[in-house]
Amino acid sequence: MKAVMITGINGQDGSILADKYLKKGWKVVGIDRWSPTGIYTNLIEASKNSNLILETGDISQEEYVRRMVRKYMPDIIYNMAAISLVPESFKIPRMVLDVNTGGVLNFLECIREFSPKTKFYQASTSEQIGKSEVGNQNTDSKMSPNSPYAISKLASYFFVKSYREAFGIFGTNGMLWNHEGPRRGLNFVTRKISRAAARISLGLQNVLELGFLDTYRDWGLADEYCDAMILMMESDKPDDYAVNTGETHSIREFVNSAFNELGTTLTWEGIGVNEVGKDEHGIVKVKINPEYYRPVEVPYLKGDHSKIEKQLGWTPQTKFEDLVKIMVSNDLTLAKEEKLLQNNKEEI
Repeated sequence: MKAVMITGINGQDGSILADKYLKKGWKVVGIDRWSPTGIYTNLIEASKNSNLILETGDISQEEYVRRMVRKYMPDIIYNMAAISLVPESFKIPRMVLDVNTGGVLNFLECIREFSPKTKFYQASTSEQIGKSEVGNQNTDSKMSPNSPYAISKLASYFFVKSYREAFGIFGTNGMLWNHEGPRRGLNFVTRKISRAAARISLGLQNVLELGFLDTYRDWGLADEYCDAMILMMESDKPDDYAVNTGETHSIREFVNSAFNELGTTLTWEGIGVNEVGKDEHGIVKVKINPEYYRPVEVPYLKGDHSKIEKQLGWTPQTKFEDLVKIMVSNDLTLAKEEKLLQNNKEEI
C-alpha cells in the first residue's frame, strides 16, 4: 500500500488531502501537534477509516522528524504544517522560523540521507511577494516578504529549490494564493466574516469587527487547490507552481457578498477607524477595530496560474461569489444548530 505523510493534517488543506488520499486507497500518516482535548474537528470522517494513522509531534524537532520518516518511509510528504497567521508571526518570530523553515529543512535532510525516493511538497504562499501593486503574480515575481511568516516561507521555498537542484530530490513548491472553504479556521478573516454574518442574521451576534477593509486578495476554493497539489506530485518531474484564480477582491467585497447572501445590503459610512457598515434599518453590523490592523500590510495580491494550466491542466472552477456562498451556507447551518441548542437550554 502506498503511503502519504501529511503534516498539519487537521488544518484545512491537510484534512482535505487526507480525505482525497484515503479515497484513493492510500495509507495516510497524519502529523499534528498534540491536542489536550483529543478532538480533531476536520478529521471526523477521515478518522473512521482504518488507513488513517495519526501521530502527534513537532516538526521543528529534528529527531522526531527522523523517527517519523524512518518509521513510515512515505512515498509522498505534504508539509502543510505552519504557524500561518501573519499578525501572530510578529509576536513569535523565532518560533515561526523554527517551525516554518526549520521543519522543512528537517524533512529535506531526512529525504537526502535515507529516503531519496520520497517526494516532498512544500506549502508555499503568495504572502512571499509582499508589497506589490502589480497583477499577474507568479513564482517568477519579485519576492519582498514583509512579515516573519512570509520570510520563513520564502526561506523554505528556496531550501526546496536548492535541495532539488543540488541533490536531485523530488521537491515541489506549491505557491498558493488565498484559498478558503468550510474547514477554514475561525481566526482567518474569511471564516470570521462568513461566521459572523450567519450569526448576526440569527441574532446570535450583534457586530462584526475587522481591520483594514481595502486590502485585495485572490481567493479560491481550497478543495480545488488541493487537487492542484496532487497533480504536482503526480507529475513526472518536480517544479514550482503558482495556484490562484487570476481575480482579486477586497475584504470589503467579501463582507458585502457575505451579508448579501443573507438578504442584508450594507451601506458604508465614515472614514478610517470610524467607518461602519449599516443595514437597511441603519443598524451597525460592521465596525473597524484598530487592534486587527497588521503591523505591515500586503495591499494587493492577484495571481497568474498559466504555468500550471499549461503544464498540468489545472484551472480554477469556483468563482468568488460562489466561494462566499459556500462558506456562508456552511456557517448558517452551524449557526442554526447553535441557535437551537441555545433555545433548548433556555427552555430547560
